[in-house]
Amino acid sequence: MDPSLLCKAFFCLGTAVDIGGTLIPSFREHIMNYGSRKTDQSNAGNKHRTQSFGLIEYVASIQVPHTWFTHYYVISVASSIFWAFQIYTRGAAFEFLAAFSQRTESMTVNQAILAWFFMAFQGIRRLYESLTLTKPSQSKMWVGLWLIGMAYYVFIGVSVWIEGVAVLSQHGLSSIDLGPPSAKTCIAVPMFLLASGIQHTCHKHLASLKKYTLPQQYWFQQVVCPHYTSECVIYAAIAIVAAPPGQLMNKTVLAGLGFVVSNLGVTADSTRKWYVEKFGMEKLKGRWRMIPYLY
Repeated sequence: MDPSLLCKAFFCLGTAVDIGGTLIPSFREHIMNYGSRKTDQSNAGNKHRTQSFGLIEYVASIQVPHTWFTHYYVISVASSIFWAFQIYTRGAAFEFLAAFSQRTESMTVNQAILAWFFMAFQGIRRLYESLTLTKPSQSKMWVGLWLIGMAYYVFIGVSVWIEGVAVLSQHGLSSIDLGPPSAKTCIAVPMFLLASGIQHTCHKHLASLKKYTLPQQYWFQQVVCPHYTSECVIYAAIAIVAAPPGQLMNKTVLAGLGFVVSNLGVTADSTRKWYVEKFGMEKLKGRWRMIPYLY
């Protein structure tokens, strides 16, 4: 199967599970919620248990520490390093993917390098934040979420350059163009840098709060989860900078963005509900979940 198509299939399946899971209350409550969002809501449906509900509850009981989120970024950074080495040396893994790739409209070498750099920078920054800002916690998450998260970073590590495999396979890195930046680059670079800066500021603010405190920093006064908004903008920037000629966005990365939006959208909704229960509706008035003026 074409590697790009395989990546899209994984992302679309993840998006479908995210959206479909919200329609099954027990699945959302016990599988999709985690940390403090799970703790306060886990007793809500105890009076309505059924056999299927019990099965979901049992599966959800297989948990790992929430701090294992750090593994996501270890995988992300390792993936970026691995594929940089493979592309540069035309290693066996790169040649394997190239052999199964459909030779359609390709990204330029410049785009592949810049998209790879964006992803590598994001992974390194998030790994640094996880190691320096994450507080000790007893929170847990379902083991399936942990495994899916790591699989996501494996697939996205390929997705950011796979639509450029034709030119990379044919010319390697020798066809780098040192001319002026393209319009896509001029749009994507500021988007990426601004979103990365905002997300880092949000994470620092969250790390500075006492446990179970309502965030009050500027961005949080407008949106419940602005760090999630930033994450979406970061991947949108990668999709733009990696878009082959004639396309507005890279379709493989766009599929990954869809997965990110659906996953973080569910979590943002759970976070808002938890804040309302904890601090009251009045304190959340005027705050959007994740996307201002839309959601």
